[in-house]
Amino acid sequence: MTTVRLFKLSILFLLVFITACTGLTSSDAIYHNRFQFEQVKTYSIYQQNSAFAESQNLSRAMRNSIEIAIEKNMEQLNFSYVDVKDADLIATYHIFTNGRDFSIYNKSVLFCEYCLKANAWKETDGELNIKPGGLIIDLVDPDKKRSVWRSTQALKIKTKDNSQEVNEKIQYAVSSMLKQYPK
Repeated sequence: MTTVRLFKLSILFLLVFITACTGLTSSDAIYHNRFQFEQVKTYSIYQQNSAFAESQNLSRAMRNSIEIAIEKNMEQLNFSYVDVKDADLIATYHIFTNGRDFSIYNKSVLFCEYCLKANAWKETDGELNIKPGGLIIDLVDPDKKRSVWRSTQALKIKTKDNSQEVNEKIQYAVSSMLKQYPK
């Protein structure tokens, strides 16, 4: 009798574990392997009143959540926040909604996956999988104004999610994405 209970309990635990794991999404990343990531000490984010930020169709609350998550995780990578003109990298972000907005964003960070994949780009986790509602973070070389690192992850934000739930999803995604920074 105890063996049957133990077996049922094991099956239940396995089902809970599998269900929990399927709810988590992994992030994808691609980066330019000729960029000297190990020399990066500082970063910045474009100001919310800049031309770059105005090209994004995001609420102030969403911008703040993403930027705070980026700042927290960049600090964990031991990067110092500085003014844009003094930064080794500039962190940019976009939430994919449609192809037109995404095309505008890609032009603003000079990103072309197909062009650059063949030329010294390294994938860390397979193909970039960008779906509607997905978060994209680019790290831009300020000298060339070109993305040298990109990561994507689905946020799975639902309309019923409250601000705390949205914030947690953003924090989890950004943390997962920036863990793939090349060292």
